[in-house]
Amino acid sequence: MTTTTATTARTGSALGQLTAIELRRYAKHPLFLIGVLLTVATSVGRPDAETSGFFNAIVPAAGLGVLGLVAMAAQTRKATRLNRAAGVTPVPERVQTAALALTALLPFTVGLLWVAWAMWAQHRWPVPDNGFPFAPAGDGWTFAALLGEGGLSALGGPLLGIVAGRYLPQRGTAPIVAVLLVAVSIVFQGIFEPLRTIRVVMPFTYWGGPIGVEGDDMRMLLLSGSPGWWAAYLCCLCGLAVVAALWHDPGARTPALRLAGGALVVAAVVTCLLAMFTGIGHTLVNPLPSGA
Repeated sequence: MTTTTATTARTGSALGQLTAIELRRYAKHPLFLIGVLLTVATSVGRPDAETSGFFNAIVPAAGLGVLGLVAMAAQTRKATRLNRAAGVTPVPERVQTAALALTALLPFTVGLLWVAWAMWAQHRWPVPDNGFPFAPAGDGWTFAALLGEGGLSALGGPLLGIVAGRYLPQRGTAPIVAVLLVAVSIVFQGIFEPLRTIRVVMPFTYWGGPIGVEGDDMRMLLLSGSPGWWAAYLCCLCGLAVVAALWHDPGARTPALRLAGGALVVAAVVTCLLAMFTGIGHTLVNPLPSGA
């Protein structure tokens, strides 16, 4: 018992020290700083008059999420090299991975601050009746959609970067993963009507906007599904990314990790299906034309 307690204490101490080191490194990473600056710059002043903060959601998603994927993959590779150079008693990879996962809370915090700003802006400068979002979308719907688009994307991108850094450590692979992720996400934005129901399988998607209808190509649409369940689904994906990153270390492949991974897979499937088939049942068209 004493040996186990001492080992746990050493592991906890190492995790705390590593997390502090990785946090400092990530906070100084040029890609993270660029993402923060872009997010702040687009949050100064009044947002888009017709879509409020929803027009800006792509900025934290790309700046903190996509760039965060590349930054965290690079940091994971660097941490691996430093760990191997530490000598005959390096820190276990699973502890290092846990420290990197905790570091992802830094961009997530910035993303949450953006969500708070977007919610404030939505009330400070309400959209017009022909804008987006419109009824039946209320504050809860708005918060969940913004949380997924601008908050959880800032967490999921860096966590995916850890996975990429573990399994694809070659230089240049993380940017390729980021580009492919963006390319696939563009297809699932609700522009193509047959894909609107299943678009929620993606870690980033829109919930409406000036998609247009025949005769009015800027008419606001409200897309089907439940952004609340989608946000829950994204949380499951983030958890699965942590499990996948930890799984790279054979010493971490315990029954508890297997159980956690299995439970998250089931939860991800259930929440994704709920995001597809609950909430708003079909695409809604704003009854007022654009420019009215």
